[in-house]
Amino acid sequence: MRTTLHIILGVLLWVVFIYYWHLVMNQPVTDETKRALSVVGIIVASITVFDFFWILYNVRLGRRTRRVTRPVEIPAPSLDFLGRTFVAHNDAELRAARYIEVHVIQVEDDKSAAGHKMFRVTGEVPEA
Repeated sequence: MRTTLHIILGVLLWVVFIYYWHLVMNQPVTDETKRALSVVGIIVASITVFDFFWILYNVRLGRRTRRVTRPVEIPAPSLDFLGRTFVAHNDAELRAARYIEVHVIQVEDDKSAAGHKMFRVTGEVPEA
């Protein structure tokens, strides 16, 4: 039923499209119409020429600097912007998780203090 309605609607829209073009073609061609057609033609031609040269430029660039290896993968960062280390139990589990809790832990002793970010996968997403 739905496909039939889509086909009927498509046919009706094509009939309306053809009817409007019939109305347009029966109008007299004036100087304004010719000027509008020439402006549209110039714009279409300039876009086509620009695209042609852009494609030609990219093809030449691709031939000159062809990739021979895969791009190098950037290693995951070990520190955040504040210098805290990341602590995670299982990277694969973190990548597959829908929700990750992040806890900032401050470890202090007599000589120094260090901050860590601990990632923990939880089974439930909390209510907002």
